[in-house]
Amino acid sequence: MSLFEDIANDLSNKISQGSYSSGDVLPNEVELQKIHQSSRTTIRKAIDILVEQKQVIRKRGVGLFVAPGISTQNILEMAGIMKPDSFVAGKQIVKEHFLRKAGIYYGKLLHIKEDDLVYYINFLQSKESSITKEVLILPLNIFPALNLSSFKVLTVLEMLNLGKEQVMDLEQDFQLIVADSETSRQLKISKNSPVFKIINRALNANKKPIAIEIRYKNALNTKYVVDF
Repeated sequence: MSLFEDIANDLSNKISQGSYSSGDVLPNEVELQKIHQSSRTTIRKAIDILVEQKQVIRKRGVGLFVAPGISTQNILEMAGIMKPDSFVAGKQIVKEHFLRKAGIYYGKLLHIKEDDLVYYINFLQSKESSITKEVLILPLNIFPALNLSSFKVLTVLEMLNLGKEQVMDLEQDFQLIVADSETSRQLKISKNSPVFKIINRALNANKKPIAIEIRYKNALNTKYVVDF
C-alpha cells in the first residue's frame, strides 16, 4: 500500500471513530504535511481518495471538512419534502451568535423550559442575486458541540443533523410581514417592504421539536407555490 493510501486510511479511521465529526474542519494540507511528514502531492492524493469516497468535502479557498453523515437530499426524501431548492446552501455569513434562555416563545415552540439554554444564530445567505436572512434556534442539550465553521460548507438542514438527534420531519409556518429596520437593511430592501417569513420546526422520529429555523425573504422577487 502506498503512503497516500495509508494517510487516507488513517484519516478515514479518525472520521469513523469520531475523532473528526460531521462538519468538522480538518487540518489543512500544510498541517497534514507536518503531521504525516510527507509531501503536499502525497497529501493531495490522500484527500482526493476521501473526496471521491464522499467522506471529505474540499471547498476551495475555505478548507477541508468532514462530509455530513446524512445529506440534505436524504433528509428531504425521508421527510417526504419536495422543496429541495429551499435548502440549497449559498454563501453564508454569520452576523451574530450567542447562548440565551429559551424564554416563553421559543420554550413553547421547542417544548422545553423557559430557562433552558439555546443557541441563537443570525446569519445571511446569498444565492445568485437573492439574500435570505436566517435565524437558527438550537437547544444546547441537543447541540452541545456546535461548530460554526460548519456553516461554510453544510446546508442548514445538514447542520441540524449534527446534534444528538436526527431530523425526520419538518413543520412549516408561512407568513407575509413587512420588513423592520434591521431586516430591510440586511435584505437590502426598503423598510416596510413585503417579506416572507417562513418558520420551520425540525422534528425527530417521535415528532418532538429539536430545532427552529426562521427564514426571511424579499416577497417581491420570490415565487412560492402553495398547495391546499
